[in-house]
Amino acid sequence: ASGYDPGRRFRWLIAPRSTVVQPGPVHTGLTLDPEAELERLLRLLVH
Repeated sequence: ASGYDPGRRFRWLIAPRSTVVQPGPVHTGLTLDPEAELERLLRLLVH
């Protein structure tokens, strides 16, 4: 296997998916308490 070029030798290092959060379509919504909603989303998506 050491005779392969670096692209073939190290192809297994390429991850098939990313763990980076990527932006998606914008979703609109309404809330009566924006601060509480922001805290909820922070707990749900970040912590």
